[in-house]
Parts: sequence; C-alpha cells; structure tokens
Amino acid sequence: MNSLFTYLLELNISLVILFVAYKLFFEKDKNFMIRRVYLLGVIVLPFILLIIPDAARMSVNRIAPISINLEGVTVFGSGVAQEATSSISFGKVILMVYLLILAFGMIKLLIQLVNIIRAVLISERMEISGTSFLSNSKFHASSFFGYIFIDPDSIKKDSFTHILEHENIHKKEWHSIDRILVELFVMINWFNPVAWMFRTSVIQNLEYLADSAVLRRGTDPTKYQLSILNQYIGSASISNQFSSQIKNRIIMLNKDYKLGSSWKLALMIPLAVIAFFFVSCAEKEGSIAANDPQEEIDEITTYTIDEIPAQSAAHSLGNEPLFYIVEEMPTFNGGDAKEFRKFIARNLRYPKEAAENGATGKIFIKFVVTKTGKVVIPDPEYLAQQESKPLGEVVVTSYRTISEDASIPEEEYIKLLKDEVIRVVSESPDWEAGKQGGKAVNVMYTFPVTFALQ
Repeated sequence: MNSLFTYLLELNISLVILFVAYKLFFEKDKNFMIRRVYLLGVIVLPFILLIIPDAARMSVNRIAPISINLEGVTVFGSGVAQEATSSISFGKVILMVYLLILAFGMIKLLIQLVNIIRAVLISERMEISGTSFLSNSKFHASSFFGYIFIDPDSIKKDSFTHILEHENIHKKEWHSIDRILVELFVMINWFNPVAWMFRTSVIQNLEYLADSAVLRRGTDPTKYQLSILNQYIGSASISNQFSSQIKNRIIMLNKDYKLGSSWKLALMIPLAVIAFFFVSCAEKEGSIAANDPQEEIDEITTYTIDEIPAQSAAHSLGNEPLFYIVEEMPTFNGGDAKEFRKFIARNLRYPKEAAENGATGKIFIKFVVTKTGKVVIPDPEYLAQQESKPLGEVVVTSYRTISEDASIPEEEYIKLLKDEVIRVVSESPDWEAGKQGGKAVNVMYTFPVTFALQ
C-alpha cells in the first residue's frame, strides 16, 4: 500500500509541473502536432514511472521522519494478551475508496468499448467520395480507430462533406489512441484536478488538429465554421465526438497564433529532470505514517542506553542510515507485521505489581529491524543524530493514558509497563531485513501496547 501511495505522489507532483509548462509554452501554439506529442508524453508518464529503477533516482535527505506505527496488542489484568481489534486503518479505507472509483472508471470504459463494437457489427456500411463510414444515429459524427460513424440524418445536409472530412482525419491519424490513453490516465489520477485538465487539453487538441488539416485542403474557413455550428452537440466519449469543444474550436480557428517551432519539444528534457527531482524527493521524503504517538502522549520518558536490555543494545547501529518506508518492508516469520503482533501477544505479560495497583495505559516503543534482521531498541543518541533533533526531544519509549479521564499511575508502575514491553520486543526472533534499491537497510517501527484491567 505504501508503494502505491508513493507512486501516486510521485506522479501527481510531476503532473503539476508538466501542466504549468503546457499552459506557458504550448497552449497558444498553433503547431498542434507538437502539442500532441507533448500531451502524449505526459499521459504515458504513469507507465514510465513504473519502470524507473531505483538506481536512477536522485538521493536527497529526508525531512523529519516518523516511523511506521504498527497496530498493537492489548494485555488485560488476567495476563492474557490480545491483538488490537482495529482491523481497518484510515490508510486502508483511503486505498479501498481509490480502488473502488478506479474500478468504476474501468467498467465505464469497457461498457463504452462494448457499445462501439456492437455498433460496428450492426451499423450499415456506406461509402461517399471514396470514404467508408458506418451509418448509426446513436453516434452522430465520431470516429474510433478505423471506423467512422455518421448520423444518417446528416448525409443530406450541406455540412456533411466537412463532417466526413473531419472524421476521416481523426481516423487516418489514429487519434483514438490518444483518447484511450488519456481515459486510462485520468482513471489512475481521478482525484487530481490537473489530470482532468490534461484530459480536456488532449480532447481539444485532437479537434484542432482535424480542423487545421481540413482547412489546409482549401476548405473555406467561414463555411467550415458554419458546418461546425450546425452539428449536433453530443456528450463526450472515447470516440471523438464534437461535444462541448465546439466553442473552443471556433475561437482557435479565428485566433492569429503563431505556428510554434519544434524546439519547444526540447523543453521536455529539463522539465522531465525537474519532475523526476520532485519524484526523488517524494520517494525519500515520503515518510508518511499514521498516528504519530508523540502528538497524543500525556507523559514522555526517554530511556538511556543503560536501561535497555543488553541483548538489544548489543547490536550496535553505529552510524548506519535509518529508513522509515522502503521498497521491500521487513517481514517476520515469513509474513507481515501481523505475525509480529502474534508473537508479542503470546509472550507479553501484565506486570503483577502494576496490575495490583491499577496501573493501566498505552506504551509506545520504537525499535529498528537492522539490515541483518536483528531487532534493536535504538539509543537516544542514535535517534537524535538520525532525526536531527536535540537529545532531550528524542523518545524511545513513551506512555499515555487509555482515555482522557483516566488517572496517571505512579512513575514506578509506568516503568514496570515499559520494562515489560522492552523485554518482549528485545526477545523478538530475527526478521527478514527490509531492502531499498535491492540493498538491506535499517528500518524503524513504532509499536503500541495497551495495558488494561478487566
């Protein structure tokens, strides 16, 4: 899920940059073929990003990171530990909504394709002036790959020749490829207004291309504009219908824009470099994690290295860099973090003295899965260096009450709860190390444990 969010973040940062460039350099350029090449380059960007190797990304420093906050376990006064009952996180809900709308868009596109295929099969074949087309009243004036659809009622109109010529340009120049690609593009980025703006620009530019090609063949501009105005305005679909673009087409036909030069395409090189710079920042700085525990802690206590069990401190982290989200997250017992929670639940015990004195609360602990798979509770000095914070602000273990109105137990009982969490985490078996760019790295986690009395 993290990789999907990172991918979408990278992509949409790039889209904003590339759309601003389009508005500045291409929108008033009457070289519509150059505009088409640029727009096609943008809409294939989602597929380019998928195949970029990590080695090609620039390395930049991370901003203030937050470790992955795992779902925790709850241990009751009876000594029985249970996994946290919250099975659906906010991130998962967002992911499900995104995929649901994406699936809806894919279904809609498939329905349109099925309707076109059915129309191809049932429509009457006709030919006028050497151009073949399909007579179908439902499609009005439109084209799709090698097929042109014409409303039979328009055949007798004076504008028919212009309509057929216009659609024949769409057919010969394979404009349907652009339409399908931009529909897929906007499905992936349905939440981004810039993606929808790109879609509008692609549709408009294809119409401008066809219009300019018709005029270059000697068609009278005034008569051609009247033909456009007299046509039926249908709803937009992936077959190149005129729809709401008519007004813009008329305006473009009368604008005295200069014919731009092909040198503008060279702008894609520095723009791509800038876009991928932001992509790299998104990759390295994308330490997005849910529910930073430091925002809701009633009392914070930082353990020194001497207070951490020897078996954990023995594995020195040295000056090794620390990661928070990596391409391949660490795994435990062949599974994900759920397996680790099961291990904690089986081994955690409620300290007897703390339970007898009514001590409850939530303990947060930070631990590192090292590049060798060892579980290490880091010392404050190491975290201060990695997080660029003063030593006094670094938290290794922390406590908060279960509810706002709950009383805070005495410090000695809070320490018993913390010691128990440190003990069981420190005794964790080795993990399969996480990897970034195919290389094993150190990965930080935050794990919550709730102590509650029944």
